[in-house]
Amino acid sequence: MKKSVLILLLITMSIASFGQEIPFKKVELSDSIALANQMQQLAVLCDTQYLSELDVFKVQVIRSDYKAALVTFKKGIKEIPKDQRPYLDVYMHYAEAKLSKNYKNAFTNSYSKYVKNSDDIQVINLDKALILRDPTDYYVGNFNTTYTNIASERISQATAKDLVKKYFLSTVFSSTRAIYFEEIKQDHKRRYVVNDSIVIPMKDGAEVSVVLVQRKGSSTTKKSAILVSSVYAGTNEVGAMLSASKGYVGVIANTRGKRLSKSNIKPLEYENTDVYAVIDWISKQSWSNQKVAMFGGSYNGFTQWASMKHKVHPALKTIVPMVAIAPGIDYPMENNVLHNYSYSWNFYVTNNKFLDFEASNDFNRWNTLKNTWYKTGVAYNKLDSLDGQVNKLWNTYMQHPSYDDYWKKMIPYKEEFAKIDIPILTITGYYDDSQRGAMYYYNQHHKYAKNPNHYLLIGPYDHWTAQSKPQESLRNYKLDKTALINIEEDIIYQWFDYVLNGKEKPSILKDKVNFQVMDTDTWMHKPSLSAMTNDTLKFHLSAIKVDDFYGLNSEANPSKVNMTVDFKDRENMNNTEYYPWPLEKDNINLKDGLIFKSEALKEDVIINGSFTGNLEFSINKQDVDYSVIVYQLTPENKYFHLSYYIGRASFAKDREHRNLLVLNKKTKVYFDNSKLISKKIEKGSRIVVVVNVNKNNNAQINYGTGRDVNSESIKDAEIPLKITFTGNSSISLPIWNSVK
Repeated sequence: MKKSVLILLLITMSIASFGQEIPFKKVELSDSIALANQMQQLAVLCDTQYLSELDVFKVQVIRSDYKAALVTFKKGIKEIPKDQRPYLDVYMHYAEAKLSKNYKNAFTNSYSKYVKNSDDIQVINLDKALILRDPTDYYVGNFNTTYTNIASERISQATAKDLVKKYFLSTVFSSTRAIYFEEIKQDHKRRYVVNDSIVIPMKDGAEVSVVLVQRKGSSTTKKSAILVSSVYAGTNEVGAMLSASKGYVGVIANTRGKRLSKSNIKPLEYENTDVYAVIDWISKQSWSNQKVAMFGGSYNGFTQWASMKHKVHPALKTIVPMVAIAPGIDYPMENNVLHNYSYSWNFYVTNNKFLDFEASNDFNRWNTLKNTWYKTGVAYNKLDSLDGQVNKLWNTYMQHPSYDDYWKKMIPYKEEFAKIDIPILTITGYYDDSQRGAMYYYNQHHKYAKNPNHYLLIGPYDHWTAQSKPQESLRNYKLDKTALINIEEDIIYQWFDYVLNGKEKPSILKDKVNFQVMDTDTWMHKPSLSAMTNDTLKFHLSAIKVDDFYGLNSEANPSKVNMTVDFKDRENMNNTEYYPWPLEKDNINLKDGLIFKSEALKEDVIINGSFTGNLEFSINKQDVDYSVIVYQLTPENKYFHLSYYIGRASFAKDREHRNLLVLNKKTKVYFDNSKLISKKIEKGSRIVVVVNVNKNNNAQINYGTGRDVNSESIKDAEIPLKITFTGNSSISLPIWNSVK
């Protein structure tokens, strides 16, 4: 063995020296021994000179050089905090166990000891990383696909290293998953009492399934309950364990029809009565001190507001809705434009009593569906016919394109917000897909309730990190250090301790509105949203064009800027870059929409809040779905995505009633609910505004006939859309001027 490895090392030196490709002949993936031998030989041939220490470790493990791998691991990984090491510690225990004659027993014993010596929070994080978000199938599939797709009998060093690293992940996780699953689950039993067989009857005869989690060894005094109400059955247990580890009783209530409930699965519709009934049940339990708090994100944020639709239960003392969707407001439509991402979600949550991950992750199915729909130009209401499976919930959505009684019955409406008098902490992010839902609740509560005790925490987070712990980077943007707060484990429970136990308020909540200013490494704290800004940068559209850019003027002007969209053209799409991913890029598509650019800013400014628009135009259609994107063009000529808006012109004045446009007559469309952001804009930057018509495979297409948009098709596209924007059109950026 030593001699063969030495020969391979000499070959490696020769290959590395002359940049030669490596001979490669595929074996059957089902032949695990042949595959392991091949990957070991390939690992020996990999040049590790410029690899990171973690990647060197991976290569050394596949070489079977476990002692050297552990030295590399301990040298390069020792500084990483324990809460960031769930994957890495699996690697370490795997390499150590491979030194033993009985690998399986060695790994089981060492990992069991590791889990038992970890505190509650560490084990919860292990569960979230390794079980709840189990990466094994992805890693196995990724390696198999990469291996299968190699068509040559010679591969480059880069391909070899990539293949070895993917094989490492596939091998380590597939060979250890069953062991660490069992050890983590057994450890949960050691720490917690979990009652997952509770079923609560509703007044109408339906059932709601409930899970109760208590920490073993805790005091027998009555405790407050932390409730999560969720359609995502089977995914909230670790959250309830976290509550129990913090001294509370964790409670999960799943949507009627989910888990053990024998009722039909009904997302959205009955949470306004069912959650209230669960709170009432909790308050009557022998262990309860009649104090209930709620938290959760997305759907689980919506259910908190739904519970207060009719009245606030006396036992409900506070809620912490994070990235909360608002049905009919931002889900499944955005400003009355129906997006197709909710199409697959319906199968994900209604196909069985838990969750259908197989359906949800069938990306080939969903991509094929949306591409086929776009290419063929059939009506949006034929989507499930193309799919070949009836989507009842989707069809219900399409029957309610306005904010009508179907949506209004789900959450508080207008004056119903006035009675909500408990402390509330709303959490969302600048790049949260549901930010407008979260802010709808916030704004409506402040509009109808007198001086509500309602706090807002918002920063450079997306739909996931605003519910948990932000990573150092978001979509290629490196966050300021002050933005790296632990929302899930610290902020939320500091708030609960404050409201339920009389402890100090979280220190970050220095005022009612608390927001992190990107690129300043600071937070600002204001008493209201309006106090975030003390000035405005207003830009009017101008027809004066320099290179690929129209101008942005400080004053209204007699300009006219024309745009034509051919809905019959299915080789091209419009508005494909509205979604902010990545946040910063070298270029944007200058052929997609009307592109406007300002003069360079003469001083630093901070954009604080939601940009507004007042578009004046004439159009040869009775309706249009339009979009506005705002970028910062940095002094280094990078495009930073600040915010965007998508909306339907006929609902601009009133989301409840459609007001069609008059053909070829000037009209004004105003909007003010774009995504809120706070960011420093450096001197020398320019503002770039993209005005567009929405025509792509991600949302319904509004052909402008005035009929139900869901029934329109490419047959309605004989006459291209022609729209003319005037120089009275303006985009206004709310800013904070520190010298004022």
